[in-house]
Amino acid sequence: MGATLIDMFDLIPGSNELSFTIFYFGVILENILFSLGLGHKQKLILEDKNKSQATLISQLQENEKLKDTIHLQLEENLASLSLQAKTEKIQKLKEKYDKELAELKITSLRSQMNPHFIFNSLNSIKLYIINNEKENAVYYLNKFSKLIRKILNASQEKEISLADEIETMQLYINIENIRFNNEIEFEVVIDQSLNLNTIKIPSLILQPFLENAIWHGLASIKEKKILKIKVNKDDEFHLSITITDNGIGRKKSAEINSRKIHKTTSVGIKLTEERLSNFAKEYQNDYSITFTDLTDGKKKPKGTKVEIKLPLH
Repeated sequence: MGATLIDMFDLIPGSNELSFTIFYFGVILENILFSLGLGHKQKLILEDKNKSQATLISQLQENEKLKDTIHLQLEENLASLSLQAKTEKIQKLKEKYDKELAELKITSLRSQMNPHFIFNSLNSIKLYIINNEKENAVYYLNKFSKLIRKILNASQEKEISLADEIETMQLYINIENIRFNNEIEFEVVIDQSLNLNTIKIPSLILQPFLENAIWHGLASIKEKKILKIKVNKDDEFHLSITITDNGIGRKKSAEINSRKIHKTTSVGIKLTEERLSNFAKEYQNDYSITFTDLTDGKKKPKGTKVEIKLPLH
């Protein structure tokens, strides 16, 4: 029972030779089967390797396509950003030049207004000297010289305090009032909660509105002439400056102007609107100018009200 197959072969005559032959063929068969298995295994490994290489090549090709797509997208984004930056730069330059142009226009206007205003004012003061009214002559010459200094100083500044603007306008009205024999009753009403020294506005923006009120509204009436400036906080975001006169009104003034040979246009107000537009660009809120024709109980004109709203924030 314990004998092996080879031991059994040893008991058969000639079995040694047979057993060797069988053993030899067994070894050969084992080697053949091992070789076949090894070859099959190598084939599977090669197929798996080829498959992995094909997958890797495909992935690399996809990655290359993705890389090209991303690169193209980046180029498009860069071009878009460059165009946007260029557009923004052009817009900023345009705003800058528009603002500078508006300042040049208003400077030009003042250079035209000043000689005319100076000539008329000096002629009015000269009457006091001719009439030997020395005290009045000295009084108004002092005011006149102070006004000229303020106008010259304001011409150099884009913005001044509202306190300086009001003081300059009071001097301006005082000098203009000489030619009306001081018939204009001028009043300034200011909200006491406001600190006019800390509020900045474009310089000399009120002058064109006051000039219009005097020469197109008050100059043509015989009764008492009233001109009033009111300053108050309109709301949390705006300051309100109201100029009111009891003149003939805009409609009647336009009719009178249409009959004149040399018609006048309100260039000063148009330039002021341009300056206020540029001024408001530096704030979150905008400005506004509102003209209101005032009437009495019988719907007859009794003056004009101009309300200028300026942004505080």
